[in-house]
Amino acid sequence: MNLGKQGEALACKYLECKHYRILEKNYRKSFGEIDLIAKDKDILVFVEVKTRNNMNYGLPCEAITPSKIRAIERVANFYVTQRNMENCDCRIDAVEILMVRGKAYVRHTENISGF
Repeated sequence: MNLGKQGEALACKYLECKHYRILEKNYRKSFGEIDLIAKDKDILVFVEVKTRNNMNYGLPCEAITPSKIRAIERVANFYVTQRNMENCDCRIDAVEILMVRGKAYVRHTENISGF
């Protein structure tokens, strides 16, 4: 399993332990993708997962740029519209995973945009 898939699997387990319900994994459209879509109580949560095994390219969160957030927002808007969920409360979260010497360090940041 590659590092990205490993990170997404860990993020799923982490969120499920926090009582999130995973609805979709790797939701893809031609104009973008969302790693995980989940429910946190009544809130629809679009989750970007970033995984690193070293700090050569910085922290995982540094790869979540404003343009990446805008792309997630476009796909999230499409998802909500297609499912007639416009009245649902939504947010975009980030789950960062740093794998060091066989240990995973997880940081979850809620509501990384004004979505």
